[in-house]
Amino acid sequence: MSVAAWKEFIPWYFYSAVLLCLGFLAAGQGLSALSVVVFVASGFLSWGLIEYVLHRFIFHYDAQSRTGRKLLYYAHISHHDDPERRSRHLASLILSTPIAAVYWLLAWAATGSWRAASLLLVGMGGGYLYYQWIHFQCHHGKSRLRVLRYLRRYHLLHHYQTPELRFGVTSPIFDFVFRTFRPVINRRRRVA
Repeated sequence: MSVAAWKEFIPWYFYSAVLLCLGFLAAGQGLSALSVVVFVASGFLSWGLIEYVLHRFIFHYDAQSRTGRKLLYYAHISHHDDPERRSRHLASLILSTPIAAVYWLLAWAATGSWRAASLLLVGMGGGYLYYQWIHFQCHHGKSRLRVLRYLRRYHLLHHYQTPELRFGVTSPIFDFVFRTFRPVINRRRRVA
């Protein structure tokens, strides 16, 4: 693997290390195993909503200012301009760290516990890493698993046919909830 390829995955390495450390610190503080599982699972599931909201309302926002357009181009639009470019699949630390920090602070305010907030962040970060893997597979993978093939086709339809629809990458659930879902129609006809 080239140096450029290793550098591309810096966010993945960074967040994996941070999430592991946070998880060990928070889980070892007298919480029951069930509490740990519930907080981590809740954080993981919260990622789907965050993914949808960011993708639909932030990354596809029609910015009017030059600075806003430039920021959105760097954050997401450049990925739509060249979906196959490998260096545009993983969000940079500059973009993702403030989102993680805001999530952790909101979780702390909501729960009143740094441990619970940390476990929620661990789960959300796990969802984020899962998203990064799925997104990479959508653009560069050839899976034998039907669900991954479906997600790939669903996401590529967002890129090439309906950029105003299909904002979910890891799941179309929130597209369905917020009415931006359109089914993937297999155009191949089977001959009997």
